[in-house]
Amino acid sequence: MPNDRSSRYEMSISLSVLDHLGLNLYSNTPAVISEVIANAWDADATRVDIAYDTRANTITVTDNGHGMDLDDINNRYLLVGYRRRDPTAQGALTSQGRKPMGRKGIGKLSLFSIANRITVHTCKARSEPEAFQMDAEEIRRNVQAQENSDDNENHPRVPRYRPLPVEFDGSGLADGTGTTIKITDFKKVSLTAGSVAGLRKRIARRFDLLSNDFEIFLNGDPVRFEDRDYFHKARFIFQYGDHNYAAHCRNLETDEDTGEPLAFSRPSTFDENGKRDPNGALATKGWIAIARHSNDLDDAADGQDDNLNRITILMRGKVAQEDILQEYRLGGMITKFIFGEIHADFLDDQDEDIATTSRQRLAEDHPKYKALKSFLEAELRHIWTETNTLKTRRALENALESNPHLKSWYDNLRPSSLKTRVKSVFRGIDLANIDGQHRHDFYATAVLAFERLKLEHALEQIEEIDDSNMEIFLNWLADVDAVEATQYLEIVRYRLSVIRELQDKIQRDEYESELRDYIFEHLWLLDPAWERATEHAQMEERIQNAVERVPIRGKESVQPDVRYRRISSAHVIIELKRASVSVRKTAIEDQLNDYIAAVRQEIQKNAGERRLPIEAICLLGKLPIGWDNSDTRARDERSLHEYGIRVLTFDEMIDRAHSAYTKFIQAQAPVNELRSTVEAIRAYRPPMED
Repeated sequence: MPNDRSSRYEMSISLSVLDHLGLNLYSNTPAVISEVIANAWDADATRVDIAYDTRANTITVTDNGHGMDLDDINNRYLLVGYRRRDPTAQGALTSQGRKPMGRKGIGKLSLFSIANRITVHTCKARSEPEAFQMDAEEIRRNVQAQENSDDNENHPRVPRYRPLPVEFDGSGLADGTGTTIKITDFKKVSLTAGSVAGLRKRIARRFDLLSNDFEIFLNGDPVRFEDRDYFHKARFIFQYGDHNYAAHCRNLETDEDTGEPLAFSRPSTFDENGKRDPNGALATKGWIAIARHSNDLDDAADGQDDNLNRITILMRGKVAQEDILQEYRLGGMITKFIFGEIHADFLDDQDEDIATTSRQRLAEDHPKYKALKSFLEAELRHIWTETNTLKTRRALENALESNPHLKSWYDNLRPSSLKTRVKSVFRGIDLANIDGQHRHDFYATAVLAFERLKLEHALEQIEEIDDSNMEIFLNWLADVDAVEATQYLEIVRYRLSVIRELQDKIQRDEYESELRDYIFEHLWLLDPAWERATEHAQMEERIQNAVERVPIRGKESVQPDVRYRRISSAHVIIELKRASVSVRKTAIEDQLNDYIAAVRQEIQKNAGERRLPIEAICLLGKLPIGWDNSDTRARDERSLHEYGIRVLTFDEMIDRAHSAYTKFIQAQAPVNELRSTVEAIRAYRPPMED
């Protein structure tokens, strides 16, 4: 090793290694910081301090481990691919008897995934302190130059990079030994105050944190097991091993008889084929939980989504694979509610490295991984069955507990025989795993259905009514009015939602054919009295074909965009013009009269159909030519009306439909107790759980 200061440190690395194991190794800050924390564990540190400085835009990680001397730096830390667990080197255990988390000595390269500059300050007992800086761009330039100069040589050398020596700063090393790593010049990472909370949560989730001799601090505050911030989402939990994870789950449902939390201990040992075996050589610990709602598992911190719908695999107390749940295709919806953490140290109890070079997944073809996967598949199927049983048993209670207005309605429901049916319906809603607003919408709809059943029950008792109990009959009539008024209000609300959806389609400039089909399926957009008559399908098809054969005047090669419908009181023709088309009143009149003539010819032989009026509507993107003059428009509309023709723009159609139905609600459609109950059930949102 040269004695001059500039050549004090040396790393051998190729561009392919830098790119694959450095620049592209990880995609998120918590995973990178976790590699630094794992190195601190391997250095027998008892404390790691992470300083997240949003003003200076730096992250500094300091540990009180044994530190490094010059030989450790060059022959271990800077040696890419150094075998940390080689018995001939440091040994399979650390000096304090810990099982190392690191393996291949590539974790330090992961820092370049998020930043360009890394500065290391370290001190080992009875050795000189050391300090150096690594720059990703400098590494790339130096290595690229050496690789280019070696292109013509028969025996190219492994490129070498010499980190820059810097002045040692041991201010963070309180005990005199340890290592400080300062990360600067970030790439796409933005350090914000919100990032601190997100980093704390994700670090807590990436480590076991159940050890008493290893503490992690973030900006002076300890990172604790509770910082994982997801156990409160558990509805049921299934546990493996001795640790009682249920103690952290404050919102578990309880047994109806004993009042005990619904936490279940599961067998944790299995054989090499993944089959449960109390004497099996392979063992896990950890937990798998079921959330109340799938959207409970949509987590976010620092503006980043973090989906908890996964089962993480840990080895030696550190995340080894982010998610194994995605590898199962079990069908059904139950998997959307699962989250968990499985410790599988048996995957890391030998020299063979089961992790892929990406360090974020495990080798899927490894026999022990296959055994774990088989074991967990059997467990997931058991959990699926058990969860459905538990949800069935508690379906009614869950519904009533989730909505106080629903509980009030149920408590007053008569006759009591209807309550048995209510339980079955609410069970179906619960098993369907419907979330949030939609769940309460379904409850409200179910209430209306049962109110109708209640009326039918009362109707069966009508013969028993006489002068002495006439009040019962009058109450029944009032209930009929209440149900009908509330049901109509539901129809109005639905139609307003359809209008909003149509507005979105127009604003998104969807194809005319999609708009046409949407309008034809909702004819009440054109006239509130128009409902589809479903018994005329054959006639509709026949007349539709006749209408489509009518040529467009002056444009015989153009396919007309026209539809025919037979509603309850009329024959309806609707023609849709492209938004860009400018058309005159005379062209509309001529073309729609051709369509009317075609329909009249088809119904001529049927006296019943012949008696019904034929109405024609032309839908346009913009008003006909000349209609910006109000007098011209009024005169043309009167002329078209004589033929049964109307002209509307999309905007006018939406405005009129929206106005008509909004006025109904604004006019306070008959307010009654049932309506109030249904609206309260639909609008209720439970308070957020702590």
